[in-house]
Amino acid sequence: MDRVVLLGDSIRLGYEADVKALLRGRAEVWSPGDNCRFAGYLYVNVPAWARECGRPEEVALVHWNSGHWDSAHFDDSPEPFTAVEEYAAWLLRAHRAIAKHFPRARIVFATTTLVDMTRYPAMPNKRSNAEIGAYNQAAIRLMDSLGVPINDLAALSSSFPSSCYADAVHLNEQGNLALARQVAEVIGGFLKGI
Repeated sequence: MDRVVLLGDSIRLGYEADVKALLRGRAEVWSPGDNCRFAGYLYVNVPAWARECGRPEEVALVHWNSGHWDSAHFDDSPEPFTAVEEYAAWLLRAHRAIAKHFPRARIVFATTTLVDMTRYPAMPNKRSNAEIGAYNQAAIRLMDSLGVPINDLAALSSSFPSSCYADAVHLNEQGNLALARQVAEVIGGFLKGI
């Protein structure tokens, strides 16, 4: 059975159980218990997560995301946590670490999901969909240059009504299941070709 690793922030934490259920019998899916947070944090922790998952050389696919923390304005800062150019540089380093520590794996990058702008005024650590769009564009340019396929969760989430959200950023059961279905479909499609 193919081994798959999911890495990413709290959005990944939201959909991972459904992805595991949807791929049961087709893939052994592993993910860290840790929130992978921002791109720099993910980069630093890839070696430890590879050891934790066990047999990283047998992993067939790594599906990962990063972006919500990077684009967030913590403590009402006028600047985002990570500037767009810096974000792209950290994504490149993270990609290289994933490729090094999961040497046989096909790597797939997922874009950052959009937020519910109707709840923007109450959002802690604000980030707008326009900002998320700029981060996604930078990530897509980088991944295209690396030949990394994109799972466009941003496009999927653009169709979500407010009823799919638990708060301004995170999805509820309905939203998470919709993301999980697309993640499982993308992963399943690549596993057929591996």
